[in-house]
Amino acid sequence: MTIEPQLSVVVAIKGAKDNLPRILEALRAPRCEVLVCVAGEMDKIASAPEMIVMTASADALVPHLWRDGIRAARAPRVALTTAECVPSDDWIERMARSDVTQWAGVGGVIANDPAASAANWAVFFLRYSAFAPPLEGGPAREIAADNAVYDRAAILACDDLLAEGFWEPSFHRRFREAGRMLLLDPAIVVTHHGRMMPYAFARQRMAHGHEYGEERGSRGSRLRALALLACSPVVPLLILLRIVHRVHSQPAYRRHLLRATPWLLWFALAWSAGEATGYAYALAKTKARRG
Repeated sequence: MTIEPQLSVVVAIKGAKDNLPRILEALRAPRCEVLVCVAGEMDKIASAPEMIVMTASADALVPHLWRDGIRAARAPRVALTTAECVPSDDWIERMARSDVTQWAGVGGVIANDPAASAANWAVFFLRYSAFAPPLEGGPAREIAADNAVYDRAAILACDDLLAEGFWEPSFHRRFREAGRMLLLDPAIVVTHHGRMMPYAFARQRMAHGHEYGEERGSRGSRLRALALLACSPVVPLLILLRIVHRVHSQPAYRRHLLRATPWLLWFALAWSAGEATGYAYALAKTKARRG
């Protein structure tokens, strides 16, 4: 008799493969299946009956890997993370207990490896400063999908979005429109152990920025999309100011900010360039439809 899992965990791997043994050790639990979704080829890893290894093209992004894992998952709740995030010892237990009946998704906090390089501190500040501890728990507009568990049915109900990948801001907006809220639980903790090369991360930021700009530019009027495109050159400054504001209130992170700033600027410029091309692409699509 096959026992159905209660929790599916999708681990997206696009770099940072060295972290995988520690991650898999933390994910061993009864009635839990682990779906390891890899961009490109991967060396053989120690596996278990409850583990499924899935591969995608080398240029697949993390949201595409999450999408593949979500679709293949069998449990009613699906937890997402990446190979750069090492879970705490009680992570799997907390994910299994999180209430995804009342909440569409429950997310935790993301700490950083104190020994991280300047470039990887920049990656952390750019991606996770909004979710860095200490934080107060409660209802939230956004959670980090890299450390979150979702009601799988709520995700599958947005199949039009899922076809493009699990880009969490779009799903969170759709959840809110449907009256479903998100919860931040600071007791759910992963630690970011970045292993991504700066050039690869800049390319990833550009691709994510393009997706964000295209999705945002496709909503509303053509005039709104033109205004967003015109304002895109100031985006790097806004990103840096937002990060500085967050880090200033957290003394433990301040000393890392100065040496990370050159990398932050490069990554912010990459995002801004991608966002601008996304707006331009959305405008071109609108013009083609009207033509």
